[in-house]
Amino acid sequence: MKPRKMIKWISLMILLFAGMGQAMAAEVTGLAPEKELSEDSALKPGLLPIYIYKLFKSVDEMPKLNIKTTTEKVGKPILFLDHHFNKKDLIFDSGVSEGIGIQMSGFLKFSEPGKYTLKTLSNDGICVWVGGKRIVYHPGVHTDHFSNEVVLDIQKPGWYPLMIKYFQRIGTAAIVMYWKAPGQSSFSVIPAEAYSHEPVS
Repeated sequence: MKPRKMIKWISLMILLFAGMGQAMAAEVTGLAPEKELSEDSALKPGLLPIYIYKLFKSVDEMPKLNIKTTTEKVGKPILFLDHHFNKKDLIFDSGVSEGIGIQMSGFLKFSEPGKYTLKTLSNDGICVWVGGKRIVYHPGVHTDHFSNEVVLDIQKPGWYPLMIKYFQRIGTAAIVMYWKAPGQSSFSVIPAEAYSHEPVS
């Protein structure tokens, strides 16, 4: 092979493998449930939100709050995450349509072992933790945009701790959580029955 053709071939291979690397979803292992599936009778539907009234530019600016001790507003449970908001729509029960950060906490149910691929669509920033591990990091101001995909290696069925930080700065807003469960060939919105929280005493 001539040197010039060799260089072109090497360049093509580099681009090809780079593309494959971007297409491959990261995999998260070592996750463990906090509660057994049999404990769901003690849980309530949805995620508990804490509202922080500020014009954030990044999820990184948001504090980590304790649902039991916070002085910020604790809202009604958010039952599922498949929401698109127009400019003047109120963001859940925050009472405002812009300048709001939300920390949601609770549990995500994995009913069977296997590999689950997750992704989000958000407008603006979002960060998601499952089992204490950050799986989605798409922190800045942006229009409706998908996060990178991530694969969760679930070894044991159960309720896994879930925390989401999300903010809406100005304009339209969106927050949707998707997964591709074991055996599924395409993504679907995570159903409401997969979210729960412990009542705050």
